[in-house]
Amino acid sequence: MGVLAGGVVAWQLVGPDEPSPPPASLPIDGWPIAGESRAVTEVLPGGDLDVTHWIHSDRPLDELEVTLPELDGVRVTANQVEVTADGRPAPGPGVVMPSGATYTFSDATRIQVRYRMSGAVQLSSSADGRGLAATTSLDVTATQARDVRVVRSQEVLSLACAAPNEQPVPCGSSDDDDQWRVELDETDAGSRVLAVVTVPS
Repeated sequence: MGVLAGGVVAWQLVGPDEPSPPPASLPIDGWPIAGESRAVTEVLPGGDLDVTHWIHSDRPLDELEVTLPELDGVRVTANQVEVTADGRPAPGPGVVMPSGATYTFSDATRIQVRYRMSGAVQLSSSADGRGLAATTSLDVTATQARDVRVVRSQEVLSLACAAPNEQPVPCGSSDDDDQWRVELDETDAGSRVLAVVTVPS
């Protein structure tokens, strides 16, 4: 499993017996209130990730940028990208290139981003079906002061958060065997969220 240094640290530090903080207070159903955002990641059979971001800005936006994270030893791709702004499709590419992708619209406050991400989950060579997601979402601009990240799979064992240029540390809490979430504030909104999961067969 061990080519990604940060991922290995997360794998070792965060296990199913790790104590969990209290559950995050922000609900995960429906649109977040103004000034909040949410990303929900579902692990698919084979290890691809189906990701949806809900961004409810407290000020009108006219552009959104999506970029691939830079991960040592891991090449992530994203396709089937769909962006809607206040319910209207936003023009832009269906595939995120290494240089990123930009989507434009007019004075929108509710932006939804959906895509399929591949290459982020590394399967364990020793535990059948176990996988480490080196990241659970792409980097999306316009995250808000409160940002909830939710990961769903057949089984989610733990999450870890990694601030830029920092090692991952345990974070979040389990809602159930198949779902974990973490609530980030504006000081750590740029953190990468990793997950140890059982990949659906």
